[in-house]
Amino acid sequence: MYARILVPLDGSELSEQVLPHAQHLAQAFEVPVDLVCAVEREDLPENVLGEFHQDRTKYLEGIAAAFPGDSKPRCVVETGRPAEVILDEAGRRKETLIVMATHGYSGLQRWFVGSVAHKVVQAAECPVLLFPAGAKGPDGGRVELEHIIVPLDGSALAEHILPYATHLCKVMDMEMILLRAYHPRFPGSTVRMHEVSQIVRESAENYIAAKAEELERQGIERISFRALRGIPAEQITDFALETQNSMTAMCSHGRHGVGRWVMGSVTDAVLHCSEEPLLVVPAPQPPLE
Repeated sequence: MYARILVPLDGSELSEQVLPHAQHLAQAFEVPVDLVCAVEREDLPENVLGEFHQDRTKYLEGIAAAFPGDSKPRCVVETGRPAEVILDEAGRRKETLIVMATHGYSGLQRWFVGSVAHKVVQAAECPVLLFPAGAKGPDGGRVELEHIIVPLDGSALAEHILPYATHLCKVMDMEMILLRAYHPRFPGSTVRMHEVSQIVRESAENYIAAKAEELERQGIERISFRALRGIPAEQITDFALETQNSMTAMCSHGRHGVGRWVMGSVTDAVLHCSEEPLLVVPAPQPPLE
């Protein structure tokens, strides 16, 4: 499913926090790691720009040399805006997984949600695994990926995440937790509201239980499910916080392309609120008319 791990770096310790995770994923999937860094100063004279490139290349090569084993990462330094450089490099090879931090510093700019990381996750045509800088394990150390939370809403679009989550579970021996958050809203009397609420709850529980059984038949040995009432984004982020050493995996609902940065979905809300690792897989795009 993945042919390489692409790790964007900006020279900060915060952006480098993803490196142990990238190494672990690369070993599990048996794929190479590529490191990418952007030089934004396109306005500089060519000789000065060359010095910037040399500096960034030396920085990445130092990171690569510290990787364990004989296979060292490839280092890529390109001139341009960080998000566009990352997306262009990711597009050069199919089956790429981007692994990046959400709060690294790049000069006076920040890779915060709403800037570079946000643009990458919305425009990428490949999966993006985000690690918030504040994500910690229960002992205060780095997060160990032991559980994968998969929110579903009953749609085929949301279920597009399942092959990716299933593959992760099998390769990395993770537990899968299916989550169905529902938030019934309707006019009517108190009695009617109670009746409809019961119907919605039972429908959500039946759906998520059936989906868990289906995945068990596909070879997922450790799987559980929960149906939670409330605003979906809030329920998802709260549940992820309560589930230690977990990551959340969701499908985006936006169109790709650098010119369109709006996702407008529950995934977008979770992206803004999540304090835990988040895998975002782009939805399949409808054909152009």
